[in-house]
Amino acid sequence: MISKKGIIALSVTVFIWASTFTVIKIGLERITPLNLSFVRSILATFFLLGWLLLKGNQQEIARALKFHLGYIIGLGVVGVALFNIFQNIGIGLTSSGIASLLVASNPVFILILAASFLGEKITKSKAAGIVLGFVGIIIVTFLGKNMALLLRSGSFWGNILALLSAVCWAVYSVMNKSALKRYSPLILTALAYVFGSLILFFFCFTFEDVSLIFQWSLSSWLILLYLGILASGVTFYLWNYALSIMEASRVSVFIFLIPVLAILLGKVILNETITGFTFLGTALVLSGIYLMER
Repeated sequence: MISKKGIIALSVTVFIWASTFTVIKIGLERITPLNLSFVRSILATFFLLGWLLLKGNQQEIARALKFHLGYIIGLGVVGVALFNIFQNIGIGLTSSGIASLLVASNPVFILILAASFLGEKITKSKAAGIVLGFVGIIIVTFLGKNMALLLRSGSFWGNILALLSAVCWAVYSVMNKSALKRYSPLILTALAYVFGSLILFFFCFTFEDVSLIFQWSLSSWLILLYLGILASGVTFYLWNYALSIMEASRVSVFIFLIPVLAILLGKVILNETITGFTFLGTALVLSGIYLMER
C-alpha cells in the first residue's frame, strides 16, 4: 500500500535536494566556497545534535566516541568536509544541472567500492549499470566540446570536482554501511557533521577570510539557513520517516528525480544551457543507476 504521507515527505525531500544545486550556485555569487561549506555544516550540526539530545541518545553517543572515534572522524572528513568542498567549488565552475548529475552518479562508485571492500557481488545487471553510468559521465563531460579548450576550461575542472564529491559520498556510504550495524543513522550523521565542521573551520581559517561571515547580507544568511537546516537537517528526518513507512525499493526510486529536477531548475532559474548530450548523458546515467538498484 502506498502511503500518501510518505509520498509527500519524499516529494518535499527530493525537491529540496534538487534545488540545493541552484541555491548553492546563487550563493556562491556572494559567499566563498569554503565559508559556505563551513557555515552550512555548522547549522546542520546544531540541528542534528539538538534532535539527537532530545531523543536522549547520550549513552550511545558516548559509546561511539569511546570505541569508534577515529572511524567517525573519517566519516566527517570524507562525507562532510571533502564532499562539500569538492561539490561547492565544482558547482561554482560548472553548471548546477551537470554538477547534480555527476554527484548523482555516486551509486556507480558505491557499487565498485562495495564489491572491492565489502565482498558484494556484481551481477550482470549491475555490471551493465556501471558501464552505462560511466558512458553517460563521459558524454556529459567530454562530448560536443573542443578537447584542447575543454582541458583549460573551468567547467571541465568543475565536472571533475563534482565527480570527486560523488566518489567521496561513495566512500562515506561504504564506511557507513558497517557502522550502521552498531549505531543509528542519526548518531553517525550528527557526529560526522561535528568533526566535518571542525575540519571545514580549519580549511576556512587557513585558505579564506572567516571574518567575511559577519559581513554577509540577510539574503546570504537565508540561503545558508535553507542549505543548513532544510537541506541537511529537515530532509534527513523526512527521508527516514518515509523509509519507516514505505518499502525501501519504492523510496529509492525518488532519487532518480533529483538530477532531472536540478537540471530543469538550473534552466528555469539560472538559464543554464541544456544540450542533446546533456539529455543523452542524463538518460544513460539514470538508466545505469536503475540497473544497479534493481
